[in-house]
Amino acid sequence: MTPTNTQSVAILGGGPAGLTAAYRLIRHGYRVTIVDRGPTVGNALSGGDLQNGPEPFTILGCHRATHALLHSLHPSPQQPEGIIIPLEFRLPDGSLVHYPRTAFPSPLHTWVNLLRFTGIPWKERWRLASWVEQLWEGEAELPADLEQRTADDWLTSIGQSAQTCRVVWNPLAQWLTGNDLVTMSADAFIRAMKPVFLSTHPDSRISVVQDSLLTCFVRPVTEVLIQGNATILSNTEATQLRYNHDRISGVQLRDGSLLQADWYITALPPQQLTPLLPERWLTRYAYFQQLTELRSIDSTILHVYAEQACATPRLVLLSNTSFHSVLVTSLMSERTDFSLITTDRQCAQTQPDSSRDIAIHDLLRSWGLLMTESRIVSTHHRTVSNAILSLRPGAKLHRPIQRSPIANLLLAGDWTDTGWPPNLESAIVSGNRCADAIVLR
Repeated sequence: MTPTNTQSVAILGGGPAGLTAAYRLIRHGYRVTIVDRGPTVGNALSGGDLQNGPEPFTILGCHRATHALLHSLHPSPQQPEGIIIPLEFRLPDGSLVHYPRTAFPSPLHTWVNLLRFTGIPWKERWRLASWVEQLWEGEAELPADLEQRTADDWLTSIGQSAQTCRVVWNPLAQWLTGNDLVTMSADAFIRAMKPVFLSTHPDSRISVVQDSLLTCFVRPVTEVLIQGNATILSNTEATQLRYNHDRISGVQLRDGSLLQADWYITALPPQQLTPLLPERWLTRYAYFQQLTELRSIDSTILHVYAEQACATPRLVLLSNTSFHSVLVTSLMSERTDFSLITTDRQCAQTQPDSSRDIAIHDLLRSWGLLMTESRIVSTHHRTVSNAILSLRPGAKLHRPIQRSPIANLLLAGDWTDTGWPPNLESAIVSGNRCADAIVLR
């Protein structure tokens, strides 16, 4: 391994991908500089209402990179406490049904779970379970054109009704990827479902962590970076990547200064990255040209705080509403946080007022989540523009790998080609891969 005591790395972007790469590299002795346009690194991850409490988050059992990073940051027994919760669906008749979790060996547990899940009509369940069995036995195979078809079209072709798609598969797709069935590719849909539902029993486990990502992830990583003498430039924006003989020679900053390093990692969304690239690279390399084809979706989280005890956290997937899911968690003994998520642009643009609050109040009551005598204390919403990568047909071909055609430039972010939907696991995987590319070169 090449000695790292003189090697420096500049990381553009202080989100989860950039922080993961910085954490890994600082522990290997590299000199790290992080440039972030926000007031603090990880600012996008710390959007909870601090007056009401932290913003909880969920982790799936199959998110191994996320679990490994949290374990590294919080060695036992100080690891963030996670509570395993069931996955629930709200059916058209207003009832709630759990997705079953059995302890049978894989792949038997998948087949049994499908047959036991009453959210799908029996005939469709049997047809789907039989098709999955044929795949395992090699009697059937997935079509070759899944990346060119929408998930909605493909599910219809295997016998799933419009109602099942609306009540079960669409909320699932939106919860796992932020994309709906009508716009996302069938390949992206299957890739998102496979590690959760078609793998081992522990992989389908859903845990909710009561602490926020700010507490569990951002702060401990920042402490390690400070201890390792990393340079953190907040409220700083890069304006141009300078190059010399197809290597980056420096990063031009908004204040006119030039940041130089041996390696450069851009952990920015594609919409922020492409303006930094030299025009010569955009016209010469298909790798960079494809970034302009990527599209993103806005995401909004609406928090409703109520004076109501929450015995156990819950995750409910919804249909026939602008919100695709609601996470119910306890902030304190007599206070509950309802976190509703939507990618509906019209809903996100609705300004907080008394009429909207009343509508949300009535929705939570109609779902059976807010008790009659409970009172809503406050609401607030956080909209993040270009937060989620659109997984429309053809998008898979445009997601870049971490290594770019430029020798000392690497790309990180949940939108890159990691094999995962655009989520926290994808961001952490990309950060790990960038660090490995430098350390193991």
